[in-house]
Amino acid sequence: MPTTPENQGVPSTPRIRRVPRAVALTVLPLALFAGTAVASAAASADSAAPQVTSASKAVFVLDADSGKFGAPSASSRSASTSAAKPGKLTLAASYNGKATDSQILSAGKQKVIADTTLASSPNKNERAAWAASSKFVDLSWPDLGAKHYAVYRDGVKIADTAAHSLRDSGVTAGSEADYKITGVVDGLGHTWGLSATVPAEDDAATLASTAEQIEAKAKKYRYTTVVWRSFIRQKWATVPKALSGISGCKYTKGYKYRGDNRGFSRSVKGPSFRAGVRGSVSWRVSKYTLYPKTGWTKVYKNNGKFVAKRKASTKKIDFRTMTRFNGKTRAVRARIEATDPFCPSGGIRRAGIGVTYDARLARNGDFYVSGKYRKAPDHEMYIYGYTSKNRHSTKTVHQSRNKSLLCLSQPACERGTIGNSGGY
Repeated sequence: MPTTPENQGVPSTPRIRRVPRAVALTVLPLALFAGTAVASAAASADSAAPQVTSASKAVFVLDADSGKFGAPSASSRSASTSAAKPGKLTLAASYNGKATDSQILSAGKQKVIADTTLASSPNKNERAAWAASSKFVDLSWPDLGAKHYAVYRDGVKIADTAAHSLRDSGVTAGSEADYKITGVVDGLGHTWGLSATVPAEDDAATLASTAEQIEAKAKKYRYTTVVWRSFIRQKWATVPKALSGISGCKYTKGYKYRGDNRGFSRSVKGPSFRAGVRGSVSWRVSKYTLYPKTGWTKVYKNNGKFVAKRKASTKKIDFRTMTRFNGKTRAVRARIEATDPFCPSGGIRRAGIGVTYDARLARNGDFYVSGKYRKAPDHEMYIYGYTSKNRHSTKTVHQSRNKSLLCLSQPACERGTIGNSGGY
């Protein structure tokens, strides 16, 4: 049930793993703390009208099948009918560094610096790229068959498109832009994150200097941390009356559970939550670490008298690497499965937190994430980049609010897709 961790600091004995273990992706049982919370409809960036910039058809488009840039296909659908005249796309130079991969491309009079770090992924779904001149950024990602993809720049939605590429002309020369692209295919969420460096000029020397700048910046990054937290937004939570007699939980009618009493938090650690995992990947050595965590489930009488407290098990909370170390990208997998310690731990009445995700992390800050979760309670997912002990970036991958009171306490709670931001 709602459990409130009181100390979210780093465990004294984190699990450190040096050798990746190949495992099959498992379907999580529907597990969560059987509790309820009154959740109101959430206001979010998604609920606002998209701020559509001068989005048009991209010219520099990655072919996800080959992982190489090429002219967009005739069947490619664009966000606008205004398309630039591309000319033949040619490769002027390649920069394969220790931390990033990039290219200088041209098409007619247009010249760009393109990042291909994720494009070399062995998994087609993970391949995405950006190509930037001083006037625009061309984004491209795999065509997985989603009805539409939402595109965000610096946390603000700039377009919805049925295409798998987009030109964003609302950028500033010499700046950086953080993009997130999300789509849902066959009930599975897909999210790509790309950090584009917009060159100050489009001449060959500036583009070459920009490629060196991107590599030097990424080489300073030492490790990347991924955090998932599931928490109860309200101060108090109770088991719904409709389920109190059939939930199998020890404390239902006449009792309440302490919640986390907070909203979304981009902090690396500190805020209270029900269950979660923090995993870190090193970019200089092959080791990785994980910190599985659950908090105290505290039960009170409705009159406020304390009754009992327990912690849910962390045995089924895991984070691990799935590919060999190469200093540029790493595939990881995680699951968070936790059951209220005062409710059934098995059988048809078992309820609880259930999350699975697969991710490809890039040293330069780019990423791909795909996964599902039970729509209760509230959830948040962030990716942090570090230069030694200093955090240089924070990316919001997922934030969602609990949909209904019943969802927390029943095994048949529907699944959500990772990548959506805000309420339902």
